[in-house]
Amino acid sequence: MRGGAALVAFAALTALGAIGALGRVDRAILDLVQLPHASWLDLGASLVTVFGHAEVIGSIALGVAVVRLRAGRRDWWIPLLVAVVVAVEVVLKLAVPQAPPPDELTRSVDLLPFLESPTAFSYPSGHVARVAFLVAALRWPAGISAVIVLTMAVAVIYLGEHWPSDVVGGGLLGYGIAAVAYRPK
Repeated sequence: MRGGAALVAFAALTALGAIGALGRVDRAILDLVQLPHASWLDLGASLVTVFGHAEVIGSIALGVAVVRLRAGRRDWWIPLLVAVVVAVEVVLKLAVPQAPPPDELTRSVDLLPFLESPTAFSYPSGHVARVAFLVAALRWPAGISAVIVLTMAVAVIYLGEHWPSDVVGGGLLGYGIAAVAYRPK
């Protein structure tokens, strides 16, 4: 039920983003989040985003799936659904015409050579989608999950990598897919 509601909200937000209805709100929130500016914040936020990269989340998901399979759990395969999250993310980044924040707002510090998927559009945030999916798929406590997802969301907004609507969309997408996978039978 919750997963379906999250995916319906995701679809509605996607439609609003596609028609450009969120531009003013996005910019106002981005400007507010970027008010503090220090090089240590740039570095700290960049470190946080390392944990949202597809290579990192994919490795964790694969490791959890193997451990669960070896333990004989019937839900061993659910962490591997992160591939569905990534597929939906990539399709939407090619289809939803929401440009990322301007380059002059970017504060990212390149720490490690990760694979980049250069797309013209930024919706939804893959970092937030993957993290939201993983904490929901692993069924971490709600409070801890919320702090982790919110930390990633604020980090990618602060760094100027995504608009707030991108991160909300990513969170709804990731949580929605994980919640639907665990729906009661």
